[in-house]
Amino acid sequence: MATTVPAIQVLSKNNYEEQYIVSLPSAIPLPPLAHSAIRVRPNILSLTTNNFTYARLGHLVGWWDVHPLPPSIPAEFCDPTKYGRISAWGYGVVAESNVSGVEVGAQIYGYLPIGTLPVDLEVQVAPNIVGQLLEISKGREKLMTIYNQKAKEKQSHGYDSLFRVLFETGYLINRFVFAWEPDLVVLPSDGSDGPHVSNDAKKWTLVDAEVGDNTTVLVFSASGKTALGFTYFLKRRRPAGKTPHAIVGIGSNSSKTFTQETGLYDLVLEYDHDARDLDAKLSLDANSKIIIVDFGSRGGAGYRWAEELRKSHKNVIHLGVGGEVIADSPEKTTEKFLSSLKNTAKLGTQVNASEMRSQAMTIMGERSYFEDFRKEWDLCKEKGVVNGLRLVWGEGMGDWAKASEKLCQGEFGPNEGLVFDLSDDCIKKQ
Repeated sequence: MATTVPAIQVLSKNNYEEQYIVSLPSAIPLPPLAHSAIRVRPNILSLTTNNFTYARLGHLVGWWDVHPLPPSIPAEFCDPTKYGRISAWGYGVVAESNVSGVEVGAQIYGYLPIGTLPVDLEVQVAPNIVGQLLEISKGREKLMTIYNQKAKEKQSHGYDSLFRVLFETGYLINRFVFAWEPDLVVLPSDGSDGPHVSNDAKKWTLVDAEVGDNTTVLVFSASGKTALGFTYFLKRRRPAGKTPHAIVGIGSNSSKTFTQETGLYDLVLEYDHDARDLDAKLSLDANSKIIIVDFGSRGGAGYRWAEELRKSHKNVIHLGVGGEVIADSPEKTTEKFLSSLKNTAKLGTQVNASEMRSQAMTIMGERSYFEDFRKEWDLCKEKGVVNGLRLVWGEGMGDWAKASEKLCQGEFGPNEGLVFDLSDDCIKKQ
């Protein structure tokens, strides 16, 4: 009888643009499943520039260690100092289970390895949250907690895989960092879960969190999916009197049309626009509050605008959410990362989604937090997520490899969301 031979993506740790789709015939048969574990086969995964961020910063925050090279890897790829695997957000189907309450055939949403090789996950069923699992595998102990949560769901898998976790980051910033209820304000980063990048995060106050008629919000890398999630909330999900005077999207020329078509921004500008022109365009003065939320602008544009605007405005807040996606060696990436920490300490605060989430759940309770977030995400999906954003489906690891190469070269538009169905992808072995 024919059996399926799994295939995985393997990347060069020195250059994530160097990828290989590697078949693993010796992985079959799979070993016995451990106690308190489930075996999950990835079947729907999303591909975004975040995948490249996981590779670029993997040596700094442990993303290379989440799913190590399997024992069945061919000899030419077995050196873990040269090659590794990253993961993607999406769905997998439970192929085997030794966990009570998790049935074979169940769909698991989470941070899964790229490929069709099943992954064994040690999990616990959350006692107070229906459909929630917490992964406790030893290899993931150092990973930020947001990457260890998984939820069983059966619908809207494409949008969930592509957008849900990015949407949640936007939800956290809007709902809790810029909270309109004083009891819900959280620190952008408290240093308890992951690298502590700015002491200024400890100084976040109710005044900093306030958003109202005197506030203008500048969103850099405005067409990115995390930025769109944040702006969706800022524009549509705040109470009267707690919305900004204006939301300005700032990005590249190539993304300008899509950014305008989303309908989320009052004004769309390019990175090289003169920051001093804002006052005239938006009727601002020296007392106007300006919030810069930078989702990975090119060439440090967010820092540049912050420096310029502080010359004429008394209250300019700068939050960093991620960094510019560019293929660098681990050494160059580390150098840039350390440099960005200095800029952050000088000009603003780098947010940490995992830390914000932990604080929010402490305040609200886990059940209330997940119920509120699920309600907001379901409402967003009912409305079509973002105007102009469409899912682009691929099938199998071959399509994944081609799309990854094109995404590295910038050949996909910001209005295209890449998702892949791996459920029927296999190589037959007689």
